Amino acid sequence: MSHSNNRHNKINYKKSFFKCSSGSAAISFALMFPAMLICMLVSINHTQTMRDRARISEATNEASLAVIALNNKNADKTAIEQNRKMALNYINYFVYQKISDDLVEDADASINIEYNKNTKVYSIAYKQKVDSLTSSKDKGKVGELNQSMIVSNKTESYGNTKKFDRYDSFDIAFISDFSGSATCQYGDTGCNDYSPQNGNSDQQRLQYMKQAITDIINKLKESSGIKFALIPYDIGVPVKLEAKNLAGGESYGCSVMYKMQGPYYDKINYNFWANKNIAYSKWINYSKSYNESKLPPTYFIENLPYMYFPHKNDVTYYLDYFNYRYYSQIIGPAKGLYDDDALVRERLCKPVLNDEGAARYRCGEDNWDYPLRHEHKKTINEQYGAIVQLYHFMFSGEYSDVHYSFANTKTVDVQGTIDELFSGINTNIITFNRPISPTVGDFSPFLGMCQSPLYNNDIMSEKVINLPTNHQRFLEASKHIRTFKAFPHLVPFSKDRNHNSTLLSYIGESEQSWQPGGGTDTITALLRTVPVMANGSANNKMMIIITDGKDDAGADILRDDFLDKGVCQAITTGLTSADNENKGYIEKAANTATIHYIKLDPKAANLTTDEQYEEVYGKWFTKCMNGNREYLHEAQDYQSLFDTMAKIIQTETGNFVNRDESN
Repeated sequence: MSHSNNRHNKINYKKSFFKCSSGSAAISFALMFPAMLICMLVSINHTQTMRDRARISEATNEASLAVIALNNKNADKTAIEQNRKMALNYINYFVYQKISDDLVEDADASINIEYNKNTKVYSIAYKQKVDSLTSSKDKGKVGELNQSMIVSNKTESYGNTKKFDRYDSFDIAFISDFSGSATCQYGDTGCNDYSPQNGNSDQQRLQYMKQAITDIINKLKESSGIKFALIPYDIGVPVKLEAKNLAGGESYGCSVMYKMQGPYYDKINYNFWANKNIAYSKWINYSKSYNESKLPPTYFIENLPYMYFPHKNDVTYYLDYFNYRYYSQIIGPAKGLYDDDALVRERLCKPVLNDEGAARYRCGEDNWDYPLRHEHKKTINEQYGAIVQLYHFMFSGEYSDVHYSFANTKTVDVQGTIDELFSGINTNIITFNRPISPTVGDFSPFLGMCQSPLYNNDIMSEKVINLPTNHQRFLEASKHIRTFKAFPHLVPFSKDRNHNSTLLSYIGESEQSWQPGGGTDTITALLRTVPVMANGSANNKMMIIITDGKDDAGADILRDDFLDKGVCQAITTGLTSADNENKGYIEKAANTATIHYIKLDPKAANLTTDEQYEEVYGKWFTKCMNGNREYLHEAQDYQSLFDTMAKIIQTETGNFVNRDESN
């Protein structure tokens, strides 16, 4: 029985289990399945949301770097819209649900870009509506609790960048055009001549150049790694001399750096001849009677020795007589001495009797360059022909490919200059003491060179130019010689900790407005900048040419010859050469060396093609910059010049920052 009961119970047990649990399981699964499905969908939604947020965060990260590259500081509505569209392009690249460009009308997304001027932080806040997998279009049902979600970036950590102004050590040279055309007004596209100051002088090209240079140096003067140099130029580069001029004011020299050809290289003492009258008109008349045919380029050098000795007293007489004239008509009046007796009384001159080849008065005979000193006899005999030839090249009008500089197409060894840019720095610099007088041939054969300090000191001015006689011009000019300031002049780099402030003071001490004058010879200025850069010790060398861009006829031919032969590349590679450093040619091999060219010309704006660049910049574009527009710039006024120089100098980088790191 029991056995039967146990068996019956076992059978009934199995049946009861299946009978009881089958219904309960079905009910349980019916209740659990929707919950499980909802949990799964919520989980998927959450995962999808995280993925969307990650994509948006990555998108805003990239967008923030793009916005900082623009760096327009949300300055106006145009800048804000530019930033929004830039950011939106990056976001649409990363996310699946593309957003319309018109965020104002698009209710599914919003973007906001903020810029904090104090911390220089750009922040991008982005929100996008994302449909839920469990959402329903019908209200009042289960899906009503699962409507579209808002997904955004975490703005405290993502979509933020900070702009850092990072400056490596730089030696920066402003190669500044002080030629007469720099007096032209902002918008005067046809002006290329000396324009005396009238009307609003602040509108002159040189004045806004001065202001922009001053403001750039002021902005960066406390940056210990940045030093500035000023290389002013017209035809040659003025340099300050330590000695006073003969009336007690400052004096200045004129400097170039070339390897000259043949007899012009090592057989001419340019400093000795710089304040001499060589009586060119007399010798040209002798030459015409000696040889009526057209004079060859080396005529005077080859033939003057034969012509010289029968007339040598003429040579020494003119040298001595015009030396006396300089004292009697310029230095004497500058010191309040208006006649020969006063010059003798003050021991500036002394009378001479029966001295063949001498003038009536000898003046300044204790000066090293007094022409009749015994030690100069050989100099005159050996060099006179070459000096007359130089004058003939410059002023005869027979050579269209030269200009008013002794360094021209007939005298300069272009390839030799390039080959010896660094090895010949010391031997190829030519500097001579510039006589302070109106620009006439009475007192210098090199009268066309380095005229800008004369204009800046009213030795040359509209008033002086318009006077009817040289005597009146000399009297007017003499009023300014005792107070003469050697401005502009080259200011090289120095090891002085306050170098930039000293340069600013020098610029500030000049007259309220710069008064340029003379011709334009830009290649001379660039070459003369080489020894300045070579003596700098920064990691980077930057030469910024600022000019209205029109060199003198003749100077442009010599310039293009240098550019064709690769002078720009020779300069930049030489300044970065470890071999040049090892040989002592340069202070330190730089990591980078660049040449930038800024043209002050309203016609140079809005250039878009290589053909336009070549038309405006010529071989500066095709040869110096090798077709790279990055190094060519245009400026129409102060603001565009300042912005251009700031852009050239400043290196900008962007890094991600958290909000709490923005300070």
